[in-house]
Amino acid sequence: MNKFDRFSLLAVISLLLLSGCTQNQSSPQRHANHFIMATADDSSDPNFRMNKADSGRMITPFFEQFWQQGRKDRDAGVSREEVEQRLKYFHSNEFANEIRGKSRFAGTDYNQDRPVSSRWRKEMSQAVSETYMDGYNGVK
Repeated sequence: MNKFDRFSLLAVISLLLLSGCTQNQSSPQRHANHFIMATADDSSDPNFRMNKADSGRMITPFFEQFWQQGRKDRDAGVSREEVEQRLKYFHSNEFANEIRGKSRFAGTDYNQDRPVSSRWRKEMSQAVSETYMDGYNGVK
C-alpha cells in the first residue's frame, strides 16, 4: 500500500467516524439538553450530582409540548403579533412561577418551593421560546 492509498483510507475512516458521531435530535431534545447542560451546576450542594443524560430525557416531553404548540399556532394562522406576545409571556416571571411544580428524586416527588436562580429562569425562558419558534417555523 503506497502513501497516497494510506492517506485516502485514513481520510475515509475519519469521515465515517465523524458522521457516526452526529446525532439527529429533534428540536425539543436539543433544547432540553442545552437547558440541562446550562443549568446543571446550579445546585450548591456538593453531595448532589445531576445525571445529565437522564435529566435531558425526562424533560424532553416538557419541551415537546411547546414545539407542538408552535406548530399548532402556525397551522391555525396565528399572527406574528400574537406569537411575539406568547414569547414575551415565556420570558415573564409569571411563566417561570407556573412551570415550577414538582421535582423527582429517588422515586419521590417533591414540591418546588425554593426560589430558582435568575440563570435558571433565563435559560428556561430561552429554551422554551426557541422550541416554540422551531415548531412555529417548522424546524424539526
